[in-house]
Amino acid sequence: MSRIDALLLERWDRDPELPALIAGQTVVTMGELKDRVLRTAAALRARGVGPGDRVVVHHERSVEFFVALLGAAFAGAAHAALDPADPLERVRATTRDCAPRIVLTDARLRERFAGIAEVLTDEECATHPAAPAPALDASPDDPVVIIYTSGSTGRPKAALISHAALAARLDALQSTHRMDERDRMIHHTACSFDMYLSETYWPLLAGAAIVVAEPGRQRDADYLAALIRDHAITTFYCVVSLLDLFLLARDRNERYDGLRQVLTGGEPLSPDLVARFHARSTAILTNLYGPSECTIYCTYWICPRDPDPANVLIGGPVQGTALHILDASGAPVPEGGPGELYIGGAGLGLGYLHRPELTADRFVTTPYGRLYRSGDLVRVAGPGGVLEFLGRADRQVKIRGIRIEPAEIEATAVACAGVRQAAVVAHGAGADKALALFVVAADGAPPPDELGPSVRADLRARLPRALVPRTVEVLAALPLTANGKLDRALLEKRAAAATAPRAAVPAPGELDALVMAVWRDVLAVDAVGPDDDFFDLGGDSFTVVRVVETLRDLLGLGIPLAALLHEPTPRAFTAELRSLGSVDSMPSVGSVGSVRSVRSVRSVPSVGEAGA
Repeated sequence: MSRIDALLLERWDRDPELPALIAGQTVVTMGELKDRVLRTAAALRARGVGPGDRVVVHHERSVEFFVALLGAAFAGAAHAALDPADPLERVRATTRDCAPRIVLTDARLRERFAGIAEVLTDEECATHPAAPAPALDASPDDPVVIIYTSGSTGRPKAALISHAALAARLDALQSTHRMDERDRMIHHTACSFDMYLSETYWPLLAGAAIVVAEPGRQRDADYLAALIRDHAITTFYCVVSLLDLFLLARDRNERYDGLRQVLTGGEPLSPDLVARFHARSTAILTNLYGPSECTIYCTYWICPRDPDPANVLIGGPVQGTALHILDASGAPVPEGGPGELYIGGAGLGLGYLHRPELTADRFVTTPYGRLYRSGDLVRVAGPGGVLEFLGRADRQVKIRGIRIEPAEIEATAVACAGVRQAAVVAHGAGADKALALFVVAADGAPPPDELGPSVRADLRARLPRALVPRTVEVLAALPLTANGKLDRALLEKRAAAATAPRAAVPAPGELDALVMAVWRDVLAVDAVGPDDDFFDLGGDSFTVVRVVETLRDLLGLGIPLAALLHEPTPRAFTAELRSLGSVDSMPSVGSVGSVRSVRSVRSVPSVGEAGA
């Protein structure tokens, strides 16, 4: 078994002049990265950090983010990366739960941790005297990564991953999807999703370069396409919903043959999406599956082509992994029968931080050894143990690749002022899948038209954006089934009806009115004001695409996705549209109709063999 720090040192010393990180105009070689990482590790050790300790990393995606992550690992600690885009209350609460020896961040963010933890900034680390790599009295079984995921009790849970487990998974990736010094991979995945680990450690160990996406632009399809083209990206990972978004947002005639391999996962992958990708790229498309507790992924399936598959599978076990499909009594199910997936082997996590009871419940001892009880239902659907994913055995859902426990959102909603009861359901599928929250007002609460927006604002201040429901509806009482249980099916139908397509409200032909009419239709809301925030109204990356595509068609104007991402109010967005070109010839707003299914073909330069 190996430690990640030892493997990285060997790689860096072998080829110190190779580019390791490319961030804008900045290129950091492997030798330069080694120097900065060892300075950070030395600064941490000078503050008493060592094996068994925890370090919170709180940086936007940047060179400093990677230096902090790796510096913590080289100091012998386990790193927990917390996203600066998350609400401050969430960041502080998670830091308290983690109880780190120190927080690595920049001077601009250090006050976030006042009174919680000691802080070390990247400026302090960069000026610390260089030191050789430490000869740590440490084990490959020591934790190196802490991944926080949504928790069913209303409290996020932290999975602990060891050096040995991470090294084993990276070796498995390299064995089936080899990279070398000729390859480049984009790092764009948020650190709240464990695939960021593969975008960090895999290329560094393989000798490939990491191309660092700018913070906040990881769902901007135009920006990602430019990165792929301009940096000759060969390896790209994105969750299923982002792959769908990428293909929808770009010209359908544009090809991506410069890409060599694309990995996706996090959500069910549809045959239609596989076919659309294969029609636009010669790259291998691989569907990955696996919970954070088992280190990034544990099964893979290379999607066949010619013909494209009629059913997308999650594949068979990766190298060093044991999979068992068991029934409710813990016995193996008949061949081809459905059952819960239990996962063991080299990638198995250590358990949950500070949660012995939860660890005992999910990491179980069986006649087949120590296994993780995934809660996912699967069946063997092909030779060699190839698996088909059937769904969840509990309420957990995935939206945009993020694992979400509705109970966490419900617990947070009940803690909001004026709320007595709360229920969350997911409705829709694929790009249209969304969360809806229903609340019952407490005595003395504001009227429904005030309570709903107030609760949503409170949730935005307490939860990551992925966990904030698209809609909040106030009910007199939550519906119950005949046996007295919450009628979630009825709530799902109600949520779907509330967000069904509607016709735009007729209005004069001014640009401002047209923009607000399109927003009303796409977001399925009754009113939009000139200073309303698109994302506060329930917008997301997919509705950004629908708005921009609709306005491109109506105005005949080349509108970049970034225009709405950066100017998310009608007043500012309309001003940006006027700066892009002539918009004097305006269609009637009444002609907008229902635009939620618009798929337009635009005339943009093809990137062909360049890769995007």
